[in-house]
Amino acid sequence: MSKIKVGGQAFGDGVLMRSKKYWALVKEDGSTEFGSLTSWLDHHPRWNVFFIRSVVTFIEMIKFSMQTFRKNPAVVSRRLALWIGIYMAVMLPLSLLFKSWVGNGLLFNAIFQFLSFFGAIWVISKGMTGKIWSYHGAEHKVVNAFEQGKDLNDVAAIQSCSRVHQRCGTNLVFLLLIVMALYLPYPQAFLNLVFSGLYAVFAMVVSIELFRQMMRFPKFILSKMVLFGGQQLQKFVTTKEPDDDQVRIASKALQLVLALESMGSQESK
Repeated sequence: MSKIKVGGQAFGDGVLMRSKKYWALVKEDGSTEFGSLTSWLDHHPRWNVFFIRSVVTFIEMIKFSMQTFRKNPAVVSRRLALWIGIYMAVMLPLSLLFKSWVGNGLLFNAIFQFLSFFGAIWVISKGMTGKIWSYHGAEHKVVNAFEQGKDLNDVAAIQSCSRVHQRCGTNLVFLLLIVMALYLPYPQAFLNLVFSGLYAVFAMVVSIELFRQMMRFPKFILSKMVLFGGQQLQKFVTTKEPDDDQVRIASKALQLVLALESMGSQESK
């Protein structure tokens, strides 16, 4: 098994693969883009410690996501904007209804967080091309094939791999959902808005750190329990079986990243 850790990001028209140092995007129209990656922690290793590293990771994750979305206008569409508007129009009265029914407490927050999460998943599925889920499946199959040492040019071998992956962001999102559900709303509306925003950032950082530890100790019973929810979401919601062409696109993106890694290693010698 290779020591290089790779991951990816699915779009409605292609797949982006990345390692710690490089990234490559391949689209279904045949176009490719690639580049290098660096982290602030690489230049300031003394800050690579508990909690601080997760704050940095969170900021860099947001920055990279914004850069990749700007490169992919196909991701954002009027259809998605319409469904987001519908989502907001539905969730606002629902929140008021639940608040009057349950009260502004921990139970209300937990119910509303879960409703918001699954509502958001539904909106994304309606507002974005359905191919994003199958490209997500292709991304996972290719990464699994790579980690199992299979030939990345053998489409049949890749297709035999699972479309569920342990390091998928869906697992992190599910963990974040649990942490967010623990927030106790503040009685005053304005202060609640401020504190809930601060808690959301805190919850993301804590979730990243917890997720990091779960990846180190995946066989622990607590890790298995928390990851189970995310894996089921992958299986039934956020991934679909890809076709052979989508697998080839994901494989090409990963092979380009590996080629960049190889050239980088040779230059450093």
